Amino acid sequence: MRNQIIKILRQIKQTALDVPKLLWGFLVYSFKKKTPKSAHQSLINLFCLTGGYSNDILSLPISMLHRPYKIHSAKGVLGDFNREQLKDISKRINEEGFYIFENKLPDELCEKLLKFAYTHPATIRGDTIQYASKEIYVPHEPKAVRYDYEQQMLIDNAQVQNLITDKSIIAVAQNYLRAKPVLDVIGMWWHTAYQKEPDSSAAQFFHFDMDRIRWLKFFIYLTDVNDESGPHAFVKSSHKNKGIPRHLRARGYARIKDEEIFSIYDKENVIYHIAPKGTIIAEDTRGLHKGQHVVRGDRLVLQLQFSNHLFGADYPSCKFKNKSEKLVELIAAYPRLYSNYV
Repeated sequence: MRNQIIKILRQIKQTALDVPKLLWGFLVYSFKKKTPKSAHQSLINLFCLTGGYSNDILSLPISMLHRPYKIHSAKGVLGDFNREQLKDISKRINEEGFYIFENKLPDELCEKLLKFAYTHPATIRGDTIQYASKEIYVPHEPKAVRYDYEQQMLIDNAQVQNLITDKSIIAVAQNYLRAKPVLDVIGMWWHTAYQKEPDSSAAQFFHFDMDRIRWLKFFIYLTDVNDESGPHAFVKSSHKNKGIPRHLRARGYARIKDEEIFSIYDKENVIYHIAPKGTIIAEDTRGLHKGQHVVRGDRLVLQLQFSNHLFGADYPSCKFKNKSEKLVELIAAYPRLYSNYV
C-alpha cells in the first residue's frame, strides 16, 4: 500500500512538471514555429503516463481551431470515396490501428520511384555505421541495413508530388485526424539483408512513435514484400488509449524485442504486412510497430505522414524548389496542408 501511494505521488509530481512545460512549449511554438526539446519530452512523458489520453485532450482544441477542409471529390489513387466510405476507413483505423487499401499504386509509378531509388544517393544507417555517408544502393551489395533518401529530393520529385496532391489520400488523412491536416514527414528507404541480426537504429525492434500529437502515416510498398524481405509489422489495436501496457510505456522510446511482445499480446494480433508492390497501408504508428529484419532480398518503402499539428519533434527544414501545376493549385486551396514545405 505504501509503495502504491509513493508511486501515485511521483506521478502527480511528474504531471505537475510536464503540463506547464507543455503549455509553455506551445506558446514558444506559436512565435518561433519550433518546439523546445523539453516540451516535446513532456509530450512523450504525458503519453507514457496517461496511455494516450493526453494526446486526445490536446487534439480537441486543434480540431476546433482547424476544422477540416471541404473536399468535394475524394477521388485518387486509393479509390473514389464518399463520406460513408471515409467514415468506415477511419472507423477501421480507430479500431485496429491500420487500413490496407484495395487499390494499389500503379506499376508505372512504382517503376519510376524504383528507378529514382536506384540512381540517387541515400544516407546509410545502422548500429555498426560510425559515419553516415551517402551511397547509391546496389542490390546484392548493400553497405548498410538501411538507406534513407533526403526529404528535399523527395518533395521535389514529380511522382511524390502526384501523391501528396492526391485527393483520396488527403481526404483519408483529414477524416482520421478530424482537422485540417499538415503534410509532415516524407521519407523513403531501403531495408537490406546487410546483417544477420535486427538493427535498432534501423527501427527493426518494436517501438511507438510520438513525434506529434496526432498523425497518420501512409506506407507504400515499392517492391514485393514477402516473409523474408522485411515486412512492416504492427501490433493490432496497440494505438488505442492504454493499448500499450504501463510497464512498456514507462521505458519511453525503448526498443522492445519480439519475445516480450509475444508474452503480452496474442500472436494473431501481431500483423506482418506481406504484400505485393504498390500496396498502400494507412497506419497510426502510436501503436507498436517495426520493420521486420530482412533475411533475403530487400524492401523499398515510401512514407507520407499527415499530422494535426507540427508541435513536437524537430526535423531539418526543407522547402519546395520545384512545384507541379497541381501542387501550386492545391497550395493556394489548402495552405495549412503544405505549410511545412512552403
